[in-house]
Amino acid sequence: MVNPACQRCGADKETLIHAIKDCPTARETLVCGGLDDKLVRNEFDSCIDWLEATMRLLDKKAIEDFIILIWNSWNNRNNFTFCGKEEY
Repeated sequence: MVNPACQRCGADKETLIHAIKDCPTARETLVCGGLDDKLVRNEFDSCIDWLEATMRLLDKKAIEDFIILIWNSWNNRNNFTFCGKEEY
């Protein structure tokens, strides 16, 4: 059986929005990466709602940086979850 909890912070259920935005580790990455605090702190019901809101506010270059940022955060999450190591 797969453990539904977040392996990084211990939250009861790791949803996609939690994994790439709401987990404290992911949130720290987003803030360090320069993402607007409003987009990091606001609550969104789903990942797609958050992505759409972000895309509406950023210019083309910032969207490229944002995609790279969340991709790296996702890879970091997977490295921690499946390999037991985290890169900063």
